[in-house]
Amino acid sequence: MENFNYSKFMNLLKSLSISMGRTLVFLSFGLNLLIIASFKIRPDKLSALNIPPIWVWSTIGIIVCLLSMLFIKKTLPLIICGSWILTTCILADEFQSLRRGLSPTLGKSKNTSHPNSIRVATINCNGRNLNIVRESLEFNPDIILTQESPSPKELISLMSEIGNKDYQVIGGWDCAIIAKGTLKKKIYPSILFNHVAGATLTLTNGTEIELLSLHLERAITRLDLWSIECWKKHKQRNAERREQLIYLLAELKKQSSNKPIIFGGDFNASYQSNIYAVIPEKFTNAFDEAGKGIGNTFTNYFPIIRIDHIYPSNQFSIIDSRSVKTKNSDHRMVICDLLLN
Repeated sequence: MENFNYSKFMNLLKSLSISMGRTLVFLSFGLNLLIIASFKIRPDKLSALNIPPIWVWSTIGIIVCLLSMLFIKKTLPLIICGSWILTTCILADEFQSLRRGLSPTLGKSKNTSHPNSIRVATINCNGRNLNIVRESLEFNPDIILTQESPSPKELISLMSEIGNKDYQVIGGWDCAIIAKGTLKKKIYPSILFNHVAGATLTLTNGTEIELLSLHLERAITRLDLWSIECWKKHKQRNAERREQLIYLLAELKKQSSNKPIIFGGDFNASYQSNIYAVIPEKFTNAFDEAGKGIGNTFTNYFPIIRIDHIYPSNQFSIIDSRSVKTKNSDHRMVICDLLLN
């Protein structure tokens, strides 16, 4: 009787073990499908899943699969692990630029001396830190787009201090533009006052370029995904940023009058967010087109997501682009070399 009970107990334990293993595998597989949907379809209600990079979710999914191997045969868990690896390779933002090169090729000097070449930089100044602007000047950009920017007065004083008379400055409460040439400030609606700085840049050869530095609504960093309120907040903020960008781009179109356009800045949204889908096809993400190495920009010392971007219109060819580690900001700087066709 005791042997019978022991045998029954062991069979029950084996059955529970198999059920546990299968449950872990299906949890991992279900998470895989959910992440694929959130990264490809990008609905607002799944915005919270797009905050961490995909390799974070892959790591969690693979760990769950490895745990399942303690209870069941390895075949099915290994297949799901392979699915996670394939998903990461296809969807991870980092893999796209790494395929073009492991190390950036854009240096402090331009790769071309073509008269129509233009170097653009964008940087979040981390609470109006003037030193980050000094850092950007080391790359001798023709255009600098700043967010959380020092005041125009401080920027003008800096240009005077370094003795560089080529640059002009325009700015507002949060954003500014520094550029070589003649800048004419554009007035944007008051609803965007804290988020943009716009100007028309006239080059020495008479060419006019419409410029816009933007800083979209700050991100929500909540990751308490067990809370319904967390999902609601992420959904709401993502929708707000998208509507903000749609409105801003509509105003930019009114201001530009078919001139070449360069806009960029801090979008405060991971590159998996659906807000980028509203950007018209005439604009190309500079790093997507020509960037090499890791393009992530936040945080500066441990960059896991790409939220800072430069978008030139189709009148430009994109020669090179990179993300640059900084000393005075919590963001990395994005730089690109363009050729005005």
